[in-house]
This record gives sequence, C-alpha cells and structure tokens, in this order.
Amino acid sequence: MIWNKQNPYLAEIISAKLLSGKNSNKEIMHYKISLGDSKIKYNPGDSLGVIPLNNHQLVTDIIIRLGYSPLNIVEGYDKTIFELLESQFEILSPTNRFIAYINENIHHTELNKIIKNQDKTLLSQFKYGKSVLDFLNLDSKFNIDLKIFLSLLKPLQHRAYSISSSLLKYPKEVHLTVSTQRWEKSSQKYGGVCSTFLADNCYQGTRIKVFLIPNRNFRLPVDHDKPIIMIGPGTGIAPFIAFLQERTQLKSHGKNWLFYGAQFRKTDHIYENELIYFQDNKVLDKLDIAFSRDQEKKIYVQDKIYEVKSEFFKWIKEGAYLYVCGDAINMAKDVNSILQKIIQEQLNCSEDKSILYIKNLKKEKRYLLDVY
Repeated sequence: MIWNKQNPYLAEIISAKLLSGKNSNKEIMHYKISLGDSKIKYNPGDSLGVIPLNNHQLVTDIIIRLGYSPLNIVEGYDKTIFELLESQFEILSPTNRFIAYINENIHHTELNKIIKNQDKTLLSQFKYGKSVLDFLNLDSKFNIDLKIFLSLLKPLQHRAYSISSSLLKYPKEVHLTVSTQRWEKSSQKYGGVCSTFLADNCYQGTRIKVFLIPNRNFRLPVDHDKPIIMIGPGTGIAPFIAFLQERTQLKSHGKNWLFYGAQFRKTDHIYENELIYFQDNKVLDKLDIAFSRDQEKKIYVQDKIYEVKSEFFKWIKEGAYLYVCGDAINMAKDVNSILQKIIQEQLNCSEDKSILYIKNLKKEKRYLLDVY
C-alpha cells in the first residue's frame, strides 16, 4: 500500500508529552506515533505529513455567523457544512480572493483604503492573526451565499513536521517534536491549525491521518565516518535527535557537533537528558548551546558558532557536512552570514570568494538546509 496525501495512513498516537517547562514561553510537544502495519520506512531527515481537523469552536462560530445549521447539506457536496469546514477547507487564514470579495461587498474604511492603494505591506499587517470569521465580522450586516463562501476558501492542507526518531531504534514508531502555536488578538484566542489539533485533541489511542514526506536533500553522509555539524535552534533540533540516534545504532565513527538554541535553560532545554546520554556515550563529540534570554544580551546559535570559528572552519576543511534546520526568515540567513564571515576571515579572502566557497559546499551537498 502506498500512503500519501490522497491516501493517508490512520496512525495511532502512542503518547503525547510536554517537553517545555511549566513557565516556558513555548509549548513544545513530543509525539510518539505507531506505524502499525503501514510498512512505512523513513530515514533521518524525512518529514511526516499530518492532516489536521479545524478547531471545532471556530467551525461552529462560522456556521452560526453564516446563519446555517451545522447539519445543512451543501448543494454539490455529500457532506454537511460542519464536516466540510472541519476537514476540507482552510478557515484560519483567509485567501486573498476571499478578502477581495469581502472588501467589494462591505464598507470598511481601513480595508477599503488598503485595497484601493494596493498596499501589500499594510494588507499583510491588517490580516495578520485574523481568521475567516474575523473578516466576516468586519460588517455585521454582511451576508454571503454558502456556495460562494466555500468557493473563496482553499483546501485544508497537511502540515509537515521533521521526524525526530531513527527507524533503527524505533522500528514500529515515528516521533515528532512540535511547537504548539497559540496567540491572542483583540481578546480572541487563536491557535495553529495542526499544532493545536495535535495538542488539544490527540491523546494516547487517538488516530490521525499521516503520510511520509521523504527529503533526499537532507540525509546523513553515506560514509558513516564523515564528521557532521548540526545547527538547530528550537524545534529545529528534531532531525538531529534522529541523526544522533541513527549514528548510535550504526556505531558510526564520524564526529558529531551540535549547535542548539533556546530561550531559557530552565524551561526550554527540551532534550537535555538525551543530549547528556549522547555525550556520555561518545556519540556527541561537541555541544554548544545558546540560551538567548538567560542573560541581558541575547546570544544566538550564530554567536556560538563565531566564538569557535577556528575549530568550526577546521571541521569544514576536514570534510564535515553542515546541516541547518529551523526558521528560514531569520535564523538560517544569520547562520549563512556568519558562515560567510568566518570563511572570509579564515581564508583571508574577498566576499565574492567566500560566497563561491559556500556555493561549492552546496554543490558538494555538504551544506544542507531544512528550513521553513
């Protein structure tokens, strides 16, 4: 059987455990999921696609706002309006065509002005954190035909999470490390579609729809003796837990160096015991952790890298593979900038030559990114 987005496997949650501390600013969960009889075979670096259900309260509130019964069967569909909004359509983030339709049919000074001026920045700021329901409520007198409403929504998408386990260690399981996204806007509470679906609705015994998303561009070296450098702040550490488990099982001789970042040691050192185990068992040769808010001046992974720039570059010259996982907008760019700076300093070369050096690392598949 081939499991994919159109034909997902119904997997059972084995356990759901909170990793972050009680007073943490983050809510990071660890999920163990049974692979059962699926015969799913994954590699470290792969991701698991999870197909969520929308928040029931938001579904209910939208249906009430539209003025329908949850059991109403929509013409052209075989499901009730509740079932459709629960499992078929994105209702948290409104589409641009939905916003345009709302704008054309209501009088809202701020939105009308933003759309008229085609100001993408202001529009992005205006819609930030707002759900489909929030846009419906911009004008209490606004009504919309149900079929038109559904035509303006996009299909509910799966979410991909980096796998944080090795199949060699857990032959019948797959593990995920997920940061639950929650926020408040105008006294309204919101949550990320899939992360809150998992955190609030999935317990031991719950079944969820999943499928494997291979990532052939984020693999361990074929040569197990090659050294690797892993850079993964926050939940970016997930694939590197898998890497270290895999190298433990393979009894690899390659050196392993991890740069990890979190806010506070006390509440956010999510894999502390596991990292101690890897160090004690000589799997993790070097560990550098940046707890950004444990001191007045914030310290990030790129700062830790620069502190040990000579040895860092020595590993690269010796053939180390460099992996980066996590935030693409800020972290990955900052890491790339510090890498370029280190190369310039260590080789005493121009900016152009340092950029070329990085390009060659990528060409050799020794600088690999899994960013989002």
